[in-house]
Amino acid sequence: MRVAALPLVLLLIFNMAATFGYLSIANGRVITFADVAGAGASWGQVTQLAASAAQSGLAAMSKEVWTIYLASAVINAILVASFMAPLVRYAGLGERPAPGVLRLPFGFDQIRFLLAGFLSFLVFLLVVYAPITFATVSIIGFITQAMTVPYASFPDAESLHTIDVIAGADAFGVRWFHQYQVWGSAAVAAAAILIALLILHVRPRREDRTAGFGLLGRSLGVTAGVGAFVAISLFVYINVIRLFNGMVTAAGGQAGAVTLDGLSMVAFASLALALAGFFSLRLYPYAGVAVCRRSMSFTGAFKVTRRYDVLRLALAFVVLGVVLFGAELLLVGLGGGAAFAVVGYLATAVESYMRLIGGGEGGEWVFPLFGWLWAVIGIVFTLMWTAFTYGVSAGLWGRLYRDSAAT
Repeated sequence: MRVAALPLVLLLIFNMAATFGYLSIANGRVITFADVAGAGASWGQVTQLAASAAQSGLAAMSKEVWTIYLASAVINAILVASFMAPLVRYAGLGERPAPGVLRLPFGFDQIRFLLAGFLSFLVFLLVVYAPITFATVSIIGFITQAMTVPYASFPDAESLHTIDVIAGADAFGVRWFHQYQVWGSAAVAAAAILIALLILHVRPRREDRTAGFGLLGRSLGVTAGVGAFVAISLFVYINVIRLFNGMVTAAGGQAGAVTLDGLSMVAFASLALALAGFFSLRLYPYAGVAVCRRSMSFTGAFKVTRRYDVLRLALAFVVLGVVLFGAELLLVGLGGGAAFAVVGYLATAVESYMRLIGGGEGGEWVFPLFGWLWAVIGIVFTLMWTAFTYGVSAGLWGRLYRDSAAT
């Protein structure tokens, strides 16, 4: 917390400034806390409105919105790197950060952290999203072109002079327009790529020739695993749709239906995310290795995600996500409610006491004071929880570096 105190406070300030900047540009005047309080809006509603305004401004190529967006991204990256690099080195090497609270270091360690993250992100985009996007656009483009190009038809077999010009959709049949065929074909292709990639990934290396199953066993295991993943994704999608339909029906609306088009799109999307997740997991240790080794070399970065270790890392992320999300729900839902009740009881007691000793007057300042006290408690708790989650990430990067150095 000591290392991250100043950067997190500055992050909070700059992000709030960016939020009000987006709202001010969208409304054509300066929006302040007074406007938010006057409208009775919560901070969650304010951030949603700001996100919508930012999205609209970016799509409209607004110079002001793009300036705020890029400046915010750069500032956030610098501030996060300023404390993450020392924490990663502390977790990986036991190197204690420099003493002091009001510190905002930025040097080669922070630059390596940012470059490693940016390089991972760039490779991620080039290797994963570019081919998938190109394939999707190409498939839809080819089929659309085939369906709209005019073709010559000879309805009378006895006469070559009788010619009808028809569209490809009529020539081949409108069934080729169905989305499930397009997305289904793309899902099959993505599944084949993922299965082949995983079979190559889990093959034994020279140093562990006897590890794992044979080629047939690995192929069957990987295929079954990919099939189970797609089945789970479809099961979740179907149940989410059913839950949503139940809510819509209860509200008096018209529920939708689970369609073959939707199932095909979900199958393709889940496989695309699986491909993205694989490359992301493989590249994830690189930031920690680069910071701890003080080198941009990839040496050791891929050792901890070899073969089935990539699945262990994925499982670790799932467990961490469940634990952190569950803890946040408990702290916010139970702890936050209890703390709010305690502050409310104290405020009521103090206000009653002040009116008692003041002859029915003199307690007007109590509730505003405790309102500010509650806001301060919320800010401090948010900062501490944010620092804790960043600390967990830094600890994981440090552990991955130690494993890579020991392997």
